[in-house]
Amino acid sequence: MGRERKEIGSLGEKLALEFLKAKGYRVKCKNFRTPFGELDIVATHRGSIVFIEVRTRTTSSLGPPFLSVTRIKQAHIIKHALFYLKRYGRIDSNWRIDVVSVKLDSERALENIEHIENAVEEIY
Repeated sequence: MGRERKEIGSLGEKLALEFLKAKGYRVKCKNFRTPFGELDIVATHRGSIVFIEVRTRTTSSLGPPFLSVTRIKQAHIIKHALFYLKRYGRIDSNWRIDVVSVKLDSERALENIEHIENAVEEIY
């Protein structure tokens, strides 16, 4: 991944963290590594464990950022979430996967942020 893309992604995650904390989410960890990849944010909210995928874009040419969470990406996120739940003995917990879609303008200032709760459902 190029340096610029990494910086945009990091900025998007930072903005998403601030946004979620203001909504009452308690962040447990960020960039949680699994053997298959990583979860952007793991938080708790109203008694549920919430796995949050953050998508950030600086242009609208490909549509809103959340559209980049394809069925394949959804399957990967579910795999990461199940790994986390098994690792910490929380497999019977209430959990869900949310997406935070961050749109930045050309100056990298926040243009729009959208939070989609329960955006990914089990596809087994």
